[in-house]
Amino acid sequence: MTTEYDINRATLALLSCYAAELWEQLEELPEGEEQAQALENLLQIQDATASKIDAIAYVADQLKVDLETWSTRLQKVVELHTQVINKRKKQLEHLKAYLVRLNELGMLKDKVIGTQRRIDFQNSPKSVELLVEPEELPQEYQTIKVTAKSKEILEAYKRGEDTSAIAKVSQSKHVRFRSLSQKQS
Repeated sequence: MTTEYDINRATLALLSCYAAELWEQLEELPEGEEQAQALENLLQIQDATASKIDAIAYVADQLKVDLETWSTRLQKVVELHTQVINKRKKQLEHLKAYLVRLNELGMLKDKVIGTQRRIDFQNSPKSVELLVEPEELPQEYQTIKVTAKSKEILEAYKRGEDTSAIAKVSQSKHVRFRSLSQKQS
């Protein structure tokens, strides 16, 4: 027979096993003191199971809060660092633009040498700026991207069409933690 100590320390899976064992025993026990004790134990297991479920949901809630807190902290750190990175990029771009302007004006040669470093001015790779929308380009200058219409495949599957040759439709389970209203017992 299950002891109270075991019930309080048991996992949710173990509590389910204990309950199944007790149900089997209840069916075999004659009416009387033993059956009453088995029923009492079953009620204790049900109470322990309910408490365990509440505890698991509480832990899940705490983990969600923790995740939100850390995500918010990460977002703020990323924002701060992104601002600094963008500021430095802009400063570097301005410095380079200033030097290129001096080179274009002839104030700096294509190679200028310091005591330890050298600055070189080179032509950048050629770039393309489109004057029309990509759809208006001749076909030889277009790339066609093919994507699957997953929603349409799922709808066809739901209508009973055989999609097994082109796609595998599957469904997984997920967990939701919900609060019970005070009216339910």
